[in-house]
Amino acid sequence: MRHVMNRFLLFLILSHVLLASACSDPSPPQGDLEKSTELTIDTERIRRSGVEITEASGGELVRTLPLLGNIVPNEHNTVKVVAGIGGIVREIPVQVGDLVAADAPLAVIESKEAADVAFQYLEQQQRAGFAKQAYDREKTLLEKQIGTRESYQNAQNDLRRSYLDLQLTTQKLKLLGLLDDKGQMIKNRNKISSFTLKSPIEGTLTSRHAVRGEFAPADRELFVLMNLSSVWLEVKAPQTAVRLAHVGQVIQVVNEGLGVRTRSVVVFVSPVADATSRTVLVRLLLANPDGQWRPGICATAEFIDQKKTVPVRLPREAVVTLDDQTSVFVEPRPGVFTLRRVVTGLEDSRHVEITHGLNPGERVVTGNALFLKGEWLSTEH
Repeated sequence: MRHVMNRFLLFLILSHVLLASACSDPSPPQGDLEKSTELTIDTERIRRSGVEITEASGGELVRTLPLLGNIVPNEHNTVKVVAGIGGIVREIPVQVGDLVAADAPLAVIESKEAADVAFQYLEQQQRAGFAKQAYDREKTLLEKQIGTRESYQNAQNDLRRSYLDLQLTTQKLKLLGLLDDKGQMIKNRNKISSFTLKSPIEGTLTSRHAVRGEFAPADRELFVLMNLSSVWLEVKAPQTAVRLAHVGQVIQVVNEGLGVRTRSVVVFVSPVADATSRTVLVRLLLANPDGQWRPGICATAEFIDQKKTVPVRLPREAVVTLDDQTSVFVEPRPGVFTLRRVVTGLEDSRHVEITHGLNPGERVVTGNALFLKGEWLSTEH
């Protein structure tokens, strides 16, 4: 009987132990006891990965409003050339697309009117000579108290009129190219009946309406020249954006396709809005010494919307998103990185303001932060 009781007590003890063991939680894996908050990468690997680390600092943020526009010729440097005197076009030494120097010949035109001007010049030259003789004679008579003052004044007026007529005709000859280097009319009769039409500016010949052998009226447009050393960018700004444009304002202009960025100046803001599009024309002047801004292409003007100086700003690529939270990677010690939650503020095309979570002077990853993001996700964090 006693032996049976001992066996019963032993059975109760073993049952109690097994029940306690079954109800207890299993031990967690060693890796889940503590999560790492740091990422360690050796210096050589950091260098090869292209990770850039700089100290956080402040600076200026400029938020812009990009407006697309079209490059057009500068009308102040565009010239439409007419002959001024009708005649038959005999020679055209230039072609569309040629770069023409100032005073370079554009066409040779044979004209009866040119010959008439030449003969008029000779006639007025002779008339001026006679008027000078009459004036000298009346002046001498008046000094000797033989002539009258009225005759003297009439001779003086005739001389002035003849000189004025001669000057006007001389200017016509000069424009027609019928004067030599000494300012005298060309003696060759064959050249008197024709004149050379010259370029008034240096520029590119963009249009030619002159035809060899055809009669060209005095007022017909024969050539169009454009000096493209400067061009205009015309932007149609919404009425809400007109407040950002002021004459004399410096604006950045960019064409991503050409990889070109340059400064421009606002030279015109239309006082009238377009009734159809409800936009306002804004014109910007761009220097174009290399000819890269060709009329007809598009470009974007970046009008300044907001400008602010902040204590901490980072390049946009320094900010990453992990677990739906905005973060940056901070380097507290060489080769050791931690993930820091931050709050961002104003942004522009290149930088972002950090309002909370980062202090000036802290070392932060500013280049290729995506590499660290990948390393962070590939490890147990």
